[in-house]
Amino acid sequence: MSGAFVALPAIVVARVRVALMYRTNSIVLGVSALVQIFLVNAVWTAAYRSGAGADAQPLETVLIYVTLAGLHSWLLAESVISYVQDRVTKGNLLFDLIRPVSFLAQTVAQQFGFAASVLVFMLPALPVVLLTGAMRPPAGTAAGLVYLLSLTLGFLIHTLISVLIGMTAFWTIKLDGINYVYRYLSQFMAGTFAPLSMFPGWLADLAGILPFQAMTYVPVAIYIGELTEGALIQALGVQAVWLVALTALMFAVWRRAVRKVVVQGG
Repeated sequence: MSGAFVALPAIVVARVRVALMYRTNSIVLGVSALVQIFLVNAVWTAAYRSGAGADAQPLETVLIYVTLAGLHSWLLAESVISYVQDRVTKGNLLFDLIRPVSFLAQTVAQQFGFAASVLVFMLPALPVVLLTGAMRPPAGTAAGLVYLLSLTLGFLIHTLISVLIGMTAFWTIKLDGINYVYRYLSQFMAGTFAPLSMFPGWLADLAGILPFQAMTYVPVAIYIGELTEGALIQALGVQAVWLVALTALMFAVWRRAVRKVVVQGG
């Protein structure tokens, strides 16, 4: 156990160093995320000026929502799906399995490393977002603290889903298509481009039963004060349920996956 406490932070640090080594790629990804935030803001502003959405939330609230949701999307842009696929197809997984730290723990640490590397490039960009985007402090001190809790739960849910999808490489080998579908489906259903409360009834109901809304919509809605009291407690409860369910599913899939190790190359 003590070895894990040393190894797992080292994995996170190593992942950050890789991002810094290929900083041009990281900067391009960051610029792309900022462009997405500004474009979504521009679309919503134009829509409200044309009269669309006038009976919904105030434009200022929507812009704050999509700006913060865009930052969430940036934080969750990288996942371990491609990492797991690479370890399986190249045969490096065999070395991972004999290490003292479990492969699942290594993979989770890699996801934390991805997030940490994004934060390294996100923090310098925040002043740009604050100056050109729409942001304000959270709805209150309590809302800010609960937002951080909800954001943590949402990130863990994203991590678990990414690990689960990554483990399908044991059966499918290549995950590029699945990765793209997950990225765009999760962004949309998480409420990255619009609050789920503005979705049509059937689509809002569908998004409400999927885990993606726990990754972006719930924490951002808490931040702007859209979820309060009973609705807030219910939303946190849904996040906790998804966290427990996905954790159990991850271990169940892993027990089957280690029995089916197919190595390509290596």
